[in-house]
Amino acid sequence: MRRVFEISRRGFVRGGLAAAAALGASRSVFAAVGKPEKTSLKLGLPVDAASFTPAYVGIDAGQWKDAGLDVQMTAFRGDAEVSQALAGGSIDVSLQSLDGLISLLNANQPVKGFYAGFYQADFAWCSQPKITSWKDMKGSSIGISSFGSMTEALSTYVLRQHGLTAMKDVNLVQVGPTSAAFQALKSGRLGAAILSPPFKWTAQDQGFHLLGTMAKEVSPQWPKHIFISTTKYLDTYPKTVEALLRGFVNSIRYARSHKTETAAILGKRLKYDAANAARAYDEMMPSYNERGTLPEKKYMDIFWKLEVANGQVKEPWPNSKLLDDRFIKSFAEWSS
Repeated sequence: MRRVFEISRRGFVRGGLAAAAALGASRSVFAAVGKPEKTSLKLGLPVDAASFTPAYVGIDAGQWKDAGLDVQMTAFRGDAEVSQALAGGSIDVSLQSLDGLISLLNANQPVKGFYAGFYQADFAWCSQPKITSWKDMKGSSIGISSFGSMTEALSTYVLRQHGLTAMKDVNLVQVGPTSAAFQALKSGRLGAAILSPPFKWTAQDQGFHLLGTMAKEVSPQWPKHIFISTTKYLDTYPKTVEALLRGFVNSIRYARSHKTETAAILGKRLKYDAANAARAYDEMMPSYNERGTLPEKKYMDIFWKLEVANGQVKEPWPNSKLLDDRFIKSFAEWSS
């Protein structure tokens, strides 16, 4: 497990008038929305990825500190590991996939999602240069992270859309994270691989063919991530959760108005060069909804179709089974 957090930094010395104004603003916010019951919170991410941009900004640009909260953030090694941490109580909140939330609920864990708004459909399938269409994939292979993962479900779905059957017409190969998938593609072990940023761009720059994108092959919007906590935590510390979300919303707003600074944060956190950091910023930022809702029903219908096909659920679930939506409904009260 790799630690990726430090307490967010701000300058300690400010002019007297600026400090007084900031203190007055903080007091007015707390008077309006209530002071957090706890001033620290442990947040878990499944992995490091560009889609978590507002979380990085929340730490590095001090937005959570300004909301009265010390957020300690840890990146794990996938959904299963961060889910275990949440269930075991070593973190207070996870920010992971909706698929991960469904797995937790299927395991009868007392958890609920409470804020979404991540709509990124950022995967792409890149293939060997000689494979220029999906029909050329017959008899070949696609690299996925693991069986039972969303990369398997997405690849199976897209193959079916093109008249191909996974594990019959096209072999699916477990290769681990997207960095390993890219290396397997480069070595010639795979006909294609499902890749996320920046590897999907690097692959194209190195001459691999862009076979298809998730946005075009599956859906332009996807329920990429969702904040999750235990029902006990949400009931016991609602003002702490509001402070977390207020800092998160302010992080989105900061990122939208500070491209250079945000791209630099991405570059530092993800070890991207300047070009890929800017590229990631441009792709990610239009796909955040600061009000925290899931995507529109027509896009969620596609998600549930994949979940049913993948055996995660027997039928689509109502939002009430997934969500404690009190914070979404009270957005106007705590977000200012």
